[in-house]
Amino acid sequence: MCQIQPEVKLMQRRIWVKSGVVEDLDLKQQRLIDHVHEKIVFYYRELHRTRPCYQYPLSLSRLMRLTKRSGHAVATALRYLANTVPAGTGETPTVFYDRQSATKNKSHRPYRIFLRKKYV
Repeated sequence: MCQIQPEVKLMQRRIWVKSGVVEDLDLKQQRLIDHVHEKIVFYYRELHRTRPCYQYPLSLSRLMRLTKRSGHAVATALRYLANTVPAGTGETPTVFYDRQSATKNKSHRPYRIFLRKKYV
């Protein structure tokens, strides 16, 4: 007889850098985080400084367009990428971001997303 093996879905463990809290991510969350990371790397390797519209650091709105995902999904994935590392590794997060106030409207604080130098 042929036995059907149940599909095994591995949970990825990620550790928050400053607090040490461990979280298990399911397959859907892992795929989203990997997709967002892939598009950040693509932007800085292929697009950044190739045309005048790509001369600025990656913003959340441009990342939303690259990934074709909602702002909430991309912001959540970005938060995981910038503040967590896979369990068992002693490295730093590959992505970081800041939110700087705009000159005209101080309440508007756009994201500026960067990739660490060793990953470019």
